[in-house]
Amino acid sequence: MSYNNSVLIGNWSEERLKNEYEFKLFLRKRERRELLLQRSRTLFSNLLKERPLAISGTFVLYGFNVQLVASDMPVKTLAGGKPQYGLALSNLVTDRQVDYMQNINDGCLMTLSPITTPCCRNTFVIQSTVDPSIQGQKMNYGDEFLLKAENYGEPDAPPLYVRYTPEAVPGPADRLPIRLSANLDSNCRWTTTPLLPGDRLEGLGNPVKTGAKLIVKNCVADKSLCVMNQNWMQTFFGPECGVTCRNYIDIHKRHTAENIFTLVSDIETKSKD
Repeated sequence: MSYNNSVLIGNWSEERLKNEYEFKLFLRKRERRELLLQRSRTLFSNLLKERPLAISGTFVLYGFNVQLVASDMPVKTLAGGKPQYGLALSNLVTDRQVDYMQNINDGCLMTLSPITTPCCRNTFVIQSTVDPSIQGQKMNYGDEFLLKAENYGEPDAPPLYVRYTPEAVPGPADRLPIRLSANLDSNCRWTTTPLLPGDRLEGLGNPVKTGAKLIVKNCVADKSLCVMNQNWMQTFFGPECGVTCRNYIDIHKRHTAENIFTLVSDIETKSKD
């Protein structure tokens, strides 16, 4: 047989061995559950597992699961879609982290998600800074508290808290400074104040009602938790909005919808919303 320019010559053996190696590598990754599809399914299973809120009554109680919801903020929908309201504070595992992280961990970003169904990523245990072991005591306006994220996939993992990192110098407007942190310090402390300016002085010391509209502030920065409505991003869980600490006040010195949140801590209030 004579060869000329029209005859194709290739490394047939090398290609066959390469295909066999890649197939064996695929089987090994599948057995170890290291495929991206398997990791993504594990991530969804861990973070979107529903966690029913315990009924705590009319008031927010320490030691119970709560959701922090911006109830007046519209959800970004397609053109012509029915308008929806409500964004829940949630932890986020990004697409770059899914290869080595299938559960919440130290450093996870916090976002505001249209998914308001109580699940592992958007429910937090509210704890007192005086004594985190307090259970069932009413939380009052002006009290400092912690938002603890429960790692249900790894119960023995160190506790994680919602933490705001103040800016040492002015940074980008789209920076996300709120993350989960295993370092419990003063930046993890939060407090609440009544929504209306006329009620803030008289309301201090009164119990916080479940579902009441209020202002959540970071105790160190003295800035209000706010919705970054112009900073939407695409995530594994769909489009979500950024969250930071910034004061949005109108000419009447009233906080706008970006700063208005509610603490949802029982099933009855959730159904009313």
